[in-house]
Amino acid sequence: MKWLLVIVLLTVSLGQVAHGQFSGGVEKNSASANPKITSFPKIAYTAGYDYEADLSWEPHKILTDQKIIFIFQFYNGKTGGLVPMVDYQFVVSQGGKELARISGTTTQAGDYKYFAFDKPGPVTISLEKIGDKDLSVSYNTTAYQNPNPTGPVIVVQPPANISNRERSVFPIIEDVTVGVLIVLIIWFARDPILRRLKVIN
Repeated sequence: MKWLLVIVLLTVSLGQVAHGQFSGGVEKNSASANPKITSFPKIAYTAGYDYEADLSWEPHKILTDQKIIFIFQFYNGKTGGLVPMVDYQFVVSQGGKELARISGTTTQAGDYKYFAFDKPGPVTISLEKIGDKDLSVSYNTTAYQNPNPTGPVIVVQPPANISNRERSVFPIIEDVTVGVLIVLIIWFARDPILRRLKVIN
């Protein structure tokens, strides 16, 4: 899962370079002659600066009937250090209505979710219950009408990472499984040795 996310991040970065889009770069606004500064990732802090949450999405311009990938990572809001394995809820809202709520857990490389909008208009992307606490951040953006609508898009979320609760149990299960395999190997290896000893005696 971690390597899959790294590949996705590299793909997104290479795509931005190919299209001349860089974080903090200048992008011309088709509706105006004035250049517009766009910056990714979007950065927000939880109350008390416990967490810094960085969010980016690709494509940067959100269109309806199009699968958007949202990529995010958590850092310590006070020290700036990476905070891996953070539980969260990814929430998408539009027009005062909650459209999706998906639980997940970041890895060293962060995490990502997919979403497709049916209607244009202002949207809010939130990360809630961060670290299993009552902490959240929100980002506001806009979904635009797709000039070439294709109809509803089927979105399948990426596989879920191991949650904190599962993570505390998984090492024990793994250790027990490995221990049992070692015992079985020793037992089957010991049996021929015992037979040889009986023959010699």
